[in-house]
Amino acid sequence: MVRTVLFALLLPLTVGAATVGELRLGSAANESTCTITRSAARFTADSEQAFVQFVARGVRAGDRLRIDWIAPSGATSSSVPYDTLPTTANLCFLSALPIGGFEPATQPGVWTVRVVVNEAVLQQARFEVQGAATNLAARVVRVTDQELVIDATGATSDTSINIARYSPSGGWQYIAPLLAEHQEGNRITAPIPKLEAAEYLVILRNPDGTQSPPSRFVVSTGGGYAMPTLSTEHWRISQRPYGSYSHWGRSIHAYDIAPIDARFVAAMRGGIVSAHDLGFGQTPNLRIFGNYITIQHDDGEFSHYAHLKTGTFRVRTGQRVDAGEVLAEVGTSGYSFGRHVHVHVTKAASISAQSIPFRFEEKSSVLTKVVTPGRPQPAKAQPTRPRWNGALGFAEWWTRILPVPRGAKALEVKLGWEDQGTDFDLYVVSPSGHTYRPESEAVRIETPEPGPWRVSVQAVRGAGNNLSFWVEPSAR
Repeated sequence: MVRTVLFALLLPLTVGAATVGELRLGSAANESTCTITRSAARFTADSEQAFVQFVARGVRAGDRLRIDWIAPSGATSSSVPYDTLPTTANLCFLSALPIGGFEPATQPGVWTVRVVVNEAVLQQARFEVQGAATNLAARVVRVTDQELVIDATGATSDTSINIARYSPSGGWQYIAPLLAEHQEGNRITAPIPKLEAAEYLVILRNPDGTQSPPSRFVVSTGGGYAMPTLSTEHWRISQRPYGSYSHWGRSIHAYDIAPIDARFVAAMRGGIVSAHDLGFGQTPNLRIFGNYITIQHDDGEFSHYAHLKTGTFRVRTGQRVDAGEVLAEVGTSGYSFGRHVHVHVTKAASISAQSIPFRFEEKSSVLTKVVTPGRPQPAKAQPTRPRWNGALGFAEWWTRILPVPRGAKALEVKLGWEDQGTDFDLYVVSPSGHTYRPESEAVRIETPEPGPWRVSVQAVRGAGNNLSFWVEPSAR
């Protein structure tokens, strides 16, 4: 049965000089104007995302603002901190919670979005993710040029496998119904047509009309992009595709990369430069890319490098550059809170064109993973760790928030379970949105970013709705 709940807004409250206005919810937004263009308080499991928009007034440098997305269970599904805000009279915020193909699609019910300033809740609003109880579920295991491999539960020989593609103008559109070519246990293999670089959903449908929550996958361009960094400098990825700060819509497949002890931005691939040093500094009330460079590549793709420091460009329009050649210095021009370079790839020359998925040829100078390989080894006696216990049905998600204090030297998370017929995946997400997905059941992160970390578990093998596991977190 689909549950129906109305959402409510609280009146603005104050903490010191800062206030937060009314929260507006919707299913579509205009990033340039920081507005909701389609209001909504109810979303289906295949909705692209839920947006929240609000204005903070009287913001002071040093204020810490955070947007928390709270699941029906009361657990924080996603937390979006802003720790480097400028002093300004009015500042508009627009954040998104991905739904279709992500954790919220498997957790129907009443959700809450909450705005916290300096650790005080100033405003919140409720909305609903609609969904009916079903045992039908899918998880994408592998996608190649010729086949799709999924793990499924509740599927029969008559279950159809439906592929949908998202377009900003038309939403999710079904493009290919598939039938299983091979099935062994709950693993299904089906032939697929050639797919362009884009994001897709898999939805199972039984003859009685029952359908699964969507499972998402992306097909990346084969361009072979290097990190936009020098091998002698150190960086970290601060926001990945689908990031709740700003990576949705045209920038949904973008990356933000912040310097640790770095200065220069380099070309990800060779090509012809179009340089746009527009003289911008930081523009907190103007949502633009600031100073940027576009490179046209020989295969018709374009890479874009935004928020560059004015007056530091090392290249000019019309110049051909090689991969790894210095373009400019990293900056915080345009709508940016803290030094970083924003990069994405498009099929058109405009930096505002729709981004497409791409992958990096990662360099060791960029901290995308700090993971201890292998299974946890027997250890010497340690102080007692907290233990979280949980249970899931196949393909369902479980999430807890782990606060990490400033000055912590390491963050460790261990996942375990007793039933050998089950299997789980562990995900640990930093406050800035970087996801660590270890190959084993343990992850160790040196000098972790302070703030609320999200620990998530997904059941990827097993039968029934009570697949038990435990998680042991430790930050010290």
